[in-house]
Amino acid sequence: MSVSRDTREAEVPDTPGIPVDPETPAELRERIDRTRRELGDTIEELTAKADVRALAQRKAAGAVRAGRRNAVPLAVAGGAALAIAVAAVVLRRRQVLRQRHPLRHDPRMPASVRRLVKRMAA
Repeated sequence: MSVSRDTREAEVPDTPGIPVDPETPAELRERIDRTRRELGDTIEELTAKADVRALAQRKAAGAVRAGRRNAVPLAVAGGAALAIAVAAVVLRRRQVLRQRHPLRHDPRMPASVRRLVKRMAA
């Protein structure tokens, strides 16, 4: 016993609005057009996901918007960081000067004694 399969009964996925077995060429064209549109949309979505440059530009634009929304806190934080950096440089410079010339830069020493020390070192 052999089982024959009717080749006219092809399995076609059901698509809403389009009959399973098109009877007219117009219905067949409609199915082809819909499939092309869906395929085009899928390709556009995949292209958008793979476009690294556009993704980076969107993220940069988002960062700019976030920066504009938080401009005052960012300015305050930047100013504080700048003040801390300047204070660190000034304190480090004073420390180095005191190590190199301990008598010249002692704020407790009177100016006359500092001048005398300066003449003696020269």
